[in-house]
Amino acid sequence: MPDTLAYHQYVDQAFQTTVRHAVALEGVGLHSGRFVEISICPAPANTGIKFRRIDIDTKLQTVHAHAKFAEQARLCTRIVNDEGIGLETIEHLMAAFAGVGLDNAVVEINAAEAPILDGSSQPVVDALHIAGLERLPARRKYMIVTKPITVTYDNGSWARLEPFDGLEINVEIDFDDTAIGNQQLTYRHRDGSFAAELASARTFCQLRDVELMKNAGLALGGSLNNALVVDNGVIVNEGGLRMEREFARHKALDCLGDLLLLGMPVRAKMTTFRPGHALSTKLVQSLLADQSAFTIVEAGTTQSRSDSYTLPDLAAAAMA
Repeated sequence: MPDTLAYHQYVDQAFQTTVRHAVALEGVGLHSGRFVEISICPAPANTGIKFRRIDIDTKLQTVHAHAKFAEQARLCTRIVNDEGIGLETIEHLMAAFAGVGLDNAVVEINAAEAPILDGSSQPVVDALHIAGLERLPARRKYMIVTKPITVTYDNGSWARLEPFDGLEINVEIDFDDTAIGNQQLTYRHRDGSFAAELASARTFCQLRDVELMKNAGLALGGSLNNALVVDNGVIVNEGGLRMEREFARHKALDCLGDLLLLGMPVRAKMTTFRPGHALSTKLVQSLLADQSAFTIVEAGTTQSRSDSYTLPDLAAAAMA
């Protein structure tokens, strides 16, 4: 019988986990404005994170949340299976899963975009905390970065992964609006750190960009209830920030979620300037493309398992 785990034990324990029972959440899609319902359901060991589009009547409705199926997108994280069935804005869900140490789940969803909720991962963390996780009879696998990988993007942003004993994310953001300005943050991932330091940090934008996004068919569900909005040095939201450097903390949250596209927890230091989802997607895909840059070990062992992990195998697994 699987063991139920205490909340603070999720991240560093040696065995894979799943959610103890299904967790339901609902809200609007940030870009679509459509009302969305999701259910985070238990899954067996070695399933990983999969999304199932229950609004589509086809056997090919499942999309594996993995870099193999990620498409570069500037304002969200998007995954698309080989049949063209896609899903976007999954980053806050993925960050919550990484944050609490959830390895295996099938997320049933009735739309092409995940709900934005309050703009952070906190509602997902709260729901998973209430449900609890179960320890499965299979050891967790970790990806260990063994040499530096660096990628750049057209706007001058860059990101690097390098060897590190644990997981550390260093972000630097730089905005011309003085309400945000230049902020730096170092986040070290360990038991309890996500809930304490990142989970409640909200996504954000500049007011001048809202109309441009809406004219482009984006941010149709955005509001002061699910995003921080700044305008000429002023935070528009009543009550202001939830925490110091909330903007940088949210960027670190996004990075943590996008790193889970590797398909398992990673041991590395990530350093990034002006991070974004397209940049993070490029980074994880570049890492996986260079098999000399990582190895895979099982928790509690030092044996390399990189020979058992190939991207073509994941394409078949995603349809299971």
